[in-house]
Amino acid sequence: MFRPQVPTLLALPLCLLAGSAESHPHVWVDYDLTALFEQGRIVALRQDWSFDEDFSASVLTDVVKHRSKGPLLPGEVAKLERSAFSNLKNYGYFNHVWAGDKPVALDKDVKDFEARLDGDRLAYRFTVVLSQPVDPRAGAIRIGIWDDTYYVDVGPAKGHAPRLEGAGAEGCKASIGEDKKHPIYFGSVFPPSVQISC
Repeated sequence: MFRPQVPTLLALPLCLLAGSAESHPHVWVDYDLTALFEQGRIVALRQDWSFDEDFSASVLTDVVKHRSKGPLLPGEVAKLERSAFSNLKNYGYFNHVWAGDKPVALDKDVKDFEARLDGDRLAYRFTVVLSQPVDPRAGAIRIGIWDDTYYVDVGPAKGHAPRLEGAGAEGCKASIGEDKKHPIYFGSVFPPSVQISC
């Protein structure tokens, strides 16, 4: 699939991704989601993000000045987190969570940030913590990961179904579908979201 070259400036820092509504996406992210349970309630969302090759190349050149195709060094991972990731907290890491029709608050800071290379693609792993645990047995939980401006196209990775892990996840299921209650980009796009029910 052809993806246009991302301007080098956009790699510094990643917060610029959310700054402007354009007519189409400029950065692509595929995500893999795991809902983490404790005592039958969802407490956190572990996420793996994989960026498109062009944006990955820009970030590696401008942010960490990566010197080869080898693994990222610990100092490079720390610089990516500081320079190209941490400001996404101001956008909730593009996470949107509802228990029924009620929004669920998220902690400002994430846990367990990692960065790596998967071939030519930059990948992140991190965990978003819910401010309060939610009980999917009391009503369906909907989780969306998208940029409201549609500058960044964030969507589920093909062939990767959402997973449920932890105590009390038994008997629950997760599915992906269009979220027609929360259209983005002036109502023209119905983003995918994960629904968890028990």
